[in-house]
Amino acid sequence: MAVGLSLVTRELIYQPLYEDQDILVIEKKKAFLSQRSDEGAQESLAEFISRVQGAQFFPVHRLDREVLGVMIFAKSAPIAEELSSQFRNRVVKKRYWAWVKGSVAPGRQHLVHYLKKNFKTNRTTVFPRPTPGAKRAELFYWKIGEKDQFSLVEVELKTGRSHQIRAQLAKVGHPILGDLRYGKPEAEALMPDSGAEKLGIQLRSKLLGLMHPVRKEWVEWEISIPQDEFF
Repeated sequence: MAVGLSLVTRELIYQPLYEDQDILVIEKKKAFLSQRSDEGAQESLAEFISRVQGAQFFPVHRLDREVLGVMIFAKSAPIAEELSSQFRNRVVKKRYWAWVKGSVAPGRQHLVHYLKKNFKTNRTTVFPRPTPGAKRAELFYWKIGEKDQFSLVEVELKTGRSHQIRAQLAKVGHPILGDLRYGKPEAEALMPDSGAEKLGIQLRSKLLGLMHPVRKEWVEWEISIPQDEFF
């Protein structure tokens, strides 16, 4: 561990879930860029972990800055490419939990939209049908709990587009609580007294499953999240 950085400080930012000679799996616990987007950006989580561990770690996927939960990093470029290939080819199992506005209908819901990212505004626009420059986005979601006028949903991603869950759920009238980009003002106005900014976006990466890049066996990691209260 880097000199001057306490274990407590590190655990405020990430908690290791699994580690071997090829990969590191963590629970991201603080808002942090997964990867540096440009030279002027703040230190990324991958860079922070590399500094803490004293060795280079390679990011293979992203979580939005505000979104916490399970992530995986590679310890070498070849392993990073193998894992990245699994994400590109949709081999990876990704499950999320989110508190959303409104009462979600019972049963498994299926969404297919076409998303177009504006890199200047860092905002994704959702289209109902194929549109030039837009990429197909698919997910399933279902209700697993309720609290007041909110629903707790589990989301299974089939594609991995930028801001996909946030944009698609907002499009169908279920903005994620605390999401000031896609949910404002609907979700923010309904937040508890703690407020949207204090409580934070109510979206977590709960489960990640994939083929181990060396052992070639299926492995999964899942974090525990309270089901009857906000995150």
